[in-house]
Amino acid sequence: MDISVGVIAAGSTSHREIAELADELREAVGRLNGVSSADLIESAAPGAAKGVGQVLGAFLVNIPGGVLPAIVEVLKSVAARPSQPPVTIEMTAGSSKVSFDPKQINPADLAALCEALRPKTAGG
Repeated sequence: MDISVGVIAAGSTSHREIAELADELREAVGRLNGVSSADLIESAAPGAAKGVGQVLGAFLVNIPGGVLPAIVEVLKSVAARPSQPPVTIEMTAGSSKVSFDPKQINPADLAALCEALRPKTAGG
């Protein structure tokens, strides 16, 4: 299961703060048991620039579905620390996309988020 994770600025959060938090989140998620990879998302450089650039604040995680709750909890725990800038976390898996404020979300909403991202089985 591939999940795209994006860190989106809220308020006056700077590009540098987003990049630093995304790197910290990617490293924390990458250390979880069961995570196959946690890689930066790259795209073509904008405009007339040549080469490939990193999508600011975004990374791709490859996991088995059962690890999803642990990933969401790590994202919330790291991004909700008082020292972190205000952000919104956006997660995409297939055609499902969810977003949440890590400093405001409650456990029941986190469970609903995980369920919304789980792959849908045939006939179900």
